[in-house]
Amino acid sequence: MEFGTLRIDLRIITQQQKPAEGESLAAVLKRLDEVARQPDLPSQLEHYLSKRSYVKALAWLDNPEMPHEV
Repeated sequence: MEFGTLRIDLRIITQQQKPAEGESLAAVLKRLDEVARQPDLPSQLEHYLSKRSYVKALAWLDNPEMPHEV
């Protein structure tokens, strides 16, 4: 599974990156909610996204093997 767009959206929502010109945070949140409902998502990532723990989700993307207690 490719997480490039997800990583960008998480960086935007955690204010580590500015959204593209004309893009709203509501649109980013909608995409994140859609990703959280994908059936093939790794369970830990699904948990973080569904609970809107976006900093933890971003940390998981950086290192899925590390136990996360962010």
